[in-house]
Amino acid sequence: MGDFFDFENLMNHLHGAFNHFPIALLFVSAGLDFVARKRPNLRSSAWLLLVLGTLGAIAATVSGLLAHLAYEDDPYLLSAMEVHQYLAFATTTLFAALTAWRWRSLRRGSDVGGNPVYLALILLGVVVLGVTGFLGGNLLSEYGIGVKGVTR
Repeated sequence: MGDFFDFENLMNHLHGAFNHFPIALLFVSAGLDFVARKRPNLRSSAWLLLVLGTLGAIAATVSGLLAHLAYEDDPYLLSAMEVHQYLAFATTTLFAALTAWRWRSLRRGSDVGGNPVYLALILLGVVVLGVTGFLGGNLLSEYGIGVKGVTR
């Protein structure tokens, strides 16, 4: 049990726990925004999921940065992690910008959620998010980052 609370192990577990929520929340938020073109009452749900997903993305990005510190001395693993890391920065920044834009529009009495530019950017966001998640899963399955050895 003592090994669980060492920094490296704890950060790997936290990152694994944090990263699935923003993926689900942001994908559903984007989906609701597209469906809300025909059912506008879904916009408030899309907004709530966008906020929660963006907060989750920030937590996942910070925990990922902390988790990667254990691999700083391994250039091979570090280079494999860099693309995932930079895409995570881009994804989090894009969703934070979309959240700020939407919050500002709501404060002014309108909702930018149906705007074609907003919809194109949120679609781009979920594509980049999907690639980021795929690469993160690849770090786990192909490189064994954060996985303890299995004995049979």
